[in-house]
Amino acid sequence: MSDRQTRGAPTSEQRRQQTLGLPDWREWPNTVEYRAESTRRVRAGFVGCGGHSYRNIYSSFHWAPVDLIAVADVDLDRAKAYAREFGAERAYADYREMLARENLDCVFVVTNYDERGRPRFPGIAMDIMRAGANAWIEKPPAANLAEVEAMQAVERQTGRFTQVGYKKMFVPTYIKAKEISQRPEFGGARQLSIRYPQRMPPPETRYALDRDPLAVGFLDHVWHPFAVIQYLMGDAQTMSYVWDPQSRGFFAQFTFSNGAVASLHSSGGQAAGAPLEHVELMGDGSHVVVDNIVKLTYYRKFSGHYYGRSADFFTPDESAPIVWEPEMSLGVLYNRHTFLLGYANEIRAFCDSVLNNRPPERAGLRDTHTMMQIYEGFRQPAGTTVEIKVPVAV
Repeated sequence: MSDRQTRGAPTSEQRRQQTLGLPDWREWPNTVEYRAESTRRVRAGFVGCGGHSYRNIYSSFHWAPVDLIAVADVDLDRAKAYAREFGAERAYADYREMLARENLDCVFVVTNYDERGRPRFPGIAMDIMRAGANAWIEKPPAANLAEVEAMQAVERQTGRFTQVGYKKMFVPTYIKAKEISQRPEFGGARQLSIRYPQRMPPPETRYALDRDPLAVGFLDHVWHPFAVIQYLMGDAQTMSYVWDPQSRGFFAQFTFSNGAVASLHSSGGQAAGAPLEHVELMGDGSHVVVDNIVKLTYYRKFSGHYYGRSADFFTPDESAPIVWEPEMSLGVLYNRHTFLLGYANEIRAFCDSVLNNRPPERAGLRDTHTMMQIYEGFRQPAGTTVEIKVPVAV
């Protein structure tokens, strides 16, 4: 056997490095280690074997340091099928048995609603933490603030933590927008405007999860724009809203302790085929626009044209807008939906927290506490100013 056969043939990536003189990929920013290359991995369980988890969560484990040990689903045959497909060692029909039998670092949970239309996540997350593991749960994390505070109490009792699947906090364009807003020349995040399609039920059934399917839809989806607000602006101080009973859309206004403001246009009547999201973040003479999640435009400071005299509309090159959007031809990571939509990034961040025994810096129950107060603020009549209370320690 030749030395080449003994050592193994170089990979195509290694050949490109040699041919082009490229450095090792680990020296580049924002590069990703494949799961097969990971030397430290979390021992993970999974509760739930449905369509969403199949498309978006299990498949993201390719790019995260996850050893999938066991899966659980009320349908044992389905759990066994998922275990085979995604490489888990065992399958269970009862997640409690999985927690009792397996030695797990963390458990991912993607389940449906109970017979009353309430999320199952709080009870499962608390069981996971009491079993000594950390929990990652999809949104909506709970039905009310009391359930959030119950999970926080278990965090304190056990020393474990829960991260919630607020994928918007991990979308690359929103991460870039936040980074730009923190540059001195931007002037800070002063105004935020979001358009996101959402219908809100009338007051009498707004929280009737067992009676109004629209109430469940409101609870399920409104966390997406809430997460953008929380991530880009921080804790809201007040919230008020107006509501259109015909389209069931609404406008909500937010204030922040530093004087900044935000608005959420929940465009319940927009066309179903249109892009869902439009975000504008203003600084002081600069602003950022994110269209359809994938296109970011940074409008840099510019003193302006001479009003009434300038004969062209061009901005000087040094202050011209910068536009980023992904090319969609190559079979690479940055144009995969699991990265563009934030799934892979949130799972990688959670695994990093677990491996380093460090609670999440974003998308944890601390953020959830503030966001749940906003959700519950819609119990108040339209036009009411609702105060958002942020405890010193929650």
